[in-house]
Amino acid sequence: MFVLKNQISPNRGIEGIITDRYLTVQAAADASGYNDQYIRRLLRANKLASLKVGQMWLIQMDSLEAYLHNSAAGRQAPGTKVISIT
Repeated sequence: MFVLKNQISPNRGIEGIITDRYLTVQAAADASGYNDQYIRRLLRANKLASLKVGQMWLIQMDSLEAYLHNSAAGRQAPGTKVISIT
């Protein structure tokens, strides 16, 4: 399982966690290291499971963890090249 940067747990009292399943945009940005505008872009593109209450997005923690895991798995290390040997 992929672990968020700040080890999000509802018992730690981190501001922006709603119950044990949802994060605000700012809490998701803080936990993931992404900019809050990038998180909003992901939400508008339906890349994260969420609820929109008025103007506030509530992001499912599992969805954010899955996105981070999948995006990290697809990245290559900086300075490396992908080559194919045939």
